[in-house]
Amino acid sequence: MATQANNAPEKTLLTPALDIFEQENQVTIIAELPGVNNDNVNIQLQDQILTIEGVIALATADGEQQGHEEVTSPYYATSLQLGRDLDSENIGADFKDGLLTVKIAKKAWSQPYKIDVKFT
Repeated sequence: MATQANNAPEKTLLTPALDIFEQENQVTIIAELPGVNNDNVNIQLQDQILTIEGVIALATADGEQQGHEEVTSPYYATSLQLGRDLDSENIGADFKDGLLTVKIAKKAWSQPYKIDVKFT
């Protein structure tokens, strides 16, 4: 059996495709994470930076012991700076069929409202 130097291959970083929609009371972010299963999705928020990560788990043969690794599990990662008008304590996320949907509510003070004008 031929052997190679034991250099671990670098993981492949992929950037997920994003759609961002702004409504009157919330912002919706849809990220494509094809090949990622439910156990390998991670979303974090720190200092108004939303980070989305997902690892594509490659199948291995049952009972096989890995002796040499050249194929690595690619992973998705992206970070978004959230505006100060978004409520970082009011976030929800759903993941289905490779699509991650994140909904972030806007703070009440940032939502438009009509001001009545008195005519004198």
